[in-house]
Amino acid sequence: MIWVLFIIPGLIAAYVVFARPVLKALPALKRFYAEADTFWGKVWALFGRSATVVWSFVVAASSVAFDYVDPLAALLGAPDFKNQVMTLLKDNPQYLGYFAMLVSGVTIVARLRSIAKVAR
Repeated sequence: MIWVLFIIPGLIAAYVVFARPVLKALPALKRFYAEADTFWGKVWALFGRSATVVWSFVVAASSVAFDYVDPLAALLGAPDFKNQVMTLLKDNPQYLGYFAMLVSGVTIVARLRSIAKVAR
């Protein structure tokens, strides 16, 4: 596992020194690199400049993070955290409904924003 700590910085350096100048010179990618000069510009361009896609990735990342709640809680000294959450949800199932409404509300707003941008 420690080999990953050496390989990832090497790959990043190889990209910055060798691959990025070549890719930046390609006519097909000139526009992408022109609008992606900053870190957040790159992130925004990678997500296709779409709030809906960004939100989809946020929801997917949070669902993956929930898989690791139990090990992280045990690591932080709260091994019964999962049981506490399950008890809370069993006693108050409307919280799942509130969460679903929140996710769908943000998704609708992001989609309407994208539709409004296209209509302009």
